[in-house]
Amino acid sequence: MFTSLVNWRNWRLPVKLAAVLIVPVTIAVVSGVLQIHSHMVRADSYAALQRLEKVRTALIPVIEGVQAERRAVAEGTGPQVLQDQVRRTDEARQALRAAIGKATLSDVVTARMGDVHAKIERLPALRAQTTDVPAAVKEYTSLTESMLDVDEVLASDFGDATLSKTAMGLHHALHVQEEVLYQQAVVLSGLTRGLLAQAEVRSLVESNVKLSYIAGQFAALATPQQLSSYWTGFNGPDIEAQRRMLSAAVLHPTSDSVAAGGTRPRPLPIAAADWTRASGAVADSLDGVVQGLQTDLRDTVNRLRDETSDAAGTASALLFASLVLAGSIGFVVGRYLLRSLNALRRSALDVAWEKLPEMVATGRGSTDVEPVPVHTTEEFGQVARAFDAVHQQAVRSIVEQAGMRANMRNIFVNLSRRSQSLVERQLKLMEELEKFEEDPEQLANLFKLDHLATRMRRNNENLMVLSGGDVARRFTRPIPLTDVLRAAAAEIEQYQRVVVHTAPGAEVVGYVASDLVRLLAELLDNATAFSPPQTQVEISASIEAGDIVQIDVVDRGIGIDREALAVVNGRLEAAGEGADVQVFREMGLFVVGRLAARHQIVVRLDAQQGKGTRAIVLVPAELAPRREESWESFRGEAIEEQTTQMTTRVPGQHMSWFDAPAASTPPPPARQTPESARGFLDAFQRGVQKGLPDRQESR
Repeated sequence: MFTSLVNWRNWRLPVKLAAVLIVPVTIAVVSGVLQIHSHMVRADSYAALQRLEKVRTALIPVIEGVQAERRAVAEGTGPQVLQDQVRRTDEARQALRAAIGKATLSDVVTARMGDVHAKIERLPALRAQTTDVPAAVKEYTSLTESMLDVDEVLASDFGDATLSKTAMGLHHALHVQEEVLYQQAVVLSGLTRGLLAQAEVRSLVESNVKLSYIAGQFAALATPQQLSSYWTGFNGPDIEAQRRMLSAAVLHPTSDSVAAGGTRPRPLPIAAADWTRASGAVADSLDGVVQGLQTDLRDTVNRLRDETSDAAGTASALLFASLVLAGSIGFVVGRYLLRSLNALRRSALDVAWEKLPEMVATGRGSTDVEPVPVHTTEEFGQVARAFDAVHQQAVRSIVEQAGMRANMRNIFVNLSRRSQSLVERQLKLMEELEKFEEDPEQLANLFKLDHLATRMRRNNENLMVLSGGDVARRFTRPIPLTDVLRAAAAEIEQYQRVVVHTAPGAEVVGYVASDLVRLLAELLDNATAFSPPQTQVEISASIEAGDIVQIDVVDRGIGIDREALAVVNGRLEAAGEGADVQVFREMGLFVVGRLAARHQIVVRLDAQQGKGTRAIVLVPAELAPRREESWESFRGEAIEEQTTQMTTRVPGQHMSWFDAPAASTPPPPARQTPESARGFLDAFQRGVQKGLPDRQESR
């Protein structure tokens, strides 16, 4: 497994494309996932800020409720008005608890909220104590400042730069409003008593200084639109009236100066209604600023959350689209590459296994090649055109080679025909000489020359078979199987060693008989050549299942080993398929294979090491049907024997080339008269003429 991974050159093309795309796709996916995660984190943070904004929105009514209770206590409006305000404050506290339960607060906010809850727990007792108004105002103010501290901590949790200024501006606006309402409550408390105490005057001065400082901080953080809204409320006639009355209250003698001077100062020269209206108008104008800042903060938080959520969704969609696009492009490009390669592969295999072998086998075909179906101009198209050029050159070479082979075959055919014609003329001349030869020894020599010429004719016919031509010497009538076996034995040099066994009653059709004779003659020639000269070669025939004629040629040689036997049988098959001739010892087997394939005859060799070789020839039933009755006329006219007990060939004896050969040892020469020799030749010629077609010349 590790070796296949390391050897990347052998990876399949889709794997290589995937390996090329995996790195950028992985980087893109990781970057996209990180970006989406960042947007989601920011969206979650803005969602948390939304919850904090809701907590601040719920905290402001509680602050306003406590401020309203403080004003009611300072103004002395009566218990009914205070109870109504207490109810509204408690409702605001319930809403604040619900908002806090939905939000996640920091430890600092939680600690500050604990202080606020502790002070709120003292509100019932504070509401019941309405006699000491300055002390009640001080307690209410302390509670309000604690809640403003909580608001400041909440504002500091808005860490986003876009939100932090608005959040702190809102806190400063609430603080300015608190100072205005605190001044309102202190002055109302003094108006109720007629004079202010020295401590109250000092707290008013401090409050005024604090108000100016907080207003400066607000101006430093607020936007131009927020500043415009703020200064609009602080530049009206109400703010001027509030400032004049506040200055008069601060500058007026306090109640603490009675003991020092001995006389009681006059009451504050301020109408309670005018002070309440002017300070209330200033507080209302600040309330508009606060509401505007709340709206800006809420809208900004919602917008930022929506933007980040949309950005996360857009990034997810873009990432998915990018992956789909990359996958589609990779699929399309990979499919194109694979289709181009498959087209090249199919074309190459078709040319290698179909077209070129067919042209080589037939020697025919058009020189115009079919181009590879890749018609682009890039590298694959260039490879396809290069392969077309190679195919074109191969076709031209095959056509040229086929022409050369045809020429060589024609040359061999012509040479074979000329040589065969010369041999036929030689045989005819020898027959004429044999007719008039009276010397028995000379006649025997002529017979030997006649047999050598017969073998030369067989070699010429083999050359014709190897050249792909057809042999003219054919029979026109069915030939008994026994005569075919004898004729094959008579065609070889060592015919004396061949023992022909009686064959079953079957006849070989005429157009097959001559080729079967040559086939068996080659097998017998091999058997005698590759076996000891003192041994015999047996040829026999039998009819097997399906009326198939089986002919066996058995020698007593050294045999063939299994590997060589498989090679020889393979060459017999290859000869039938048109393979090249083995230009040495297997040429006879090639002729056998060609002749067998011509008539669908099966030839196989079987051998055992040291026990000889057996050639098996299977002739189909339609080529050698069973003989219904004997056909004796084919064997020639019988002549009377001049001697009844004769072990050697004597003049006048009937002797056909289909007859059984002589004994294994040649007979001793005997003196014959010219008349007996002439009678023998006449009988020999008549027998041969009976077995040949009418158009065939006799030897």
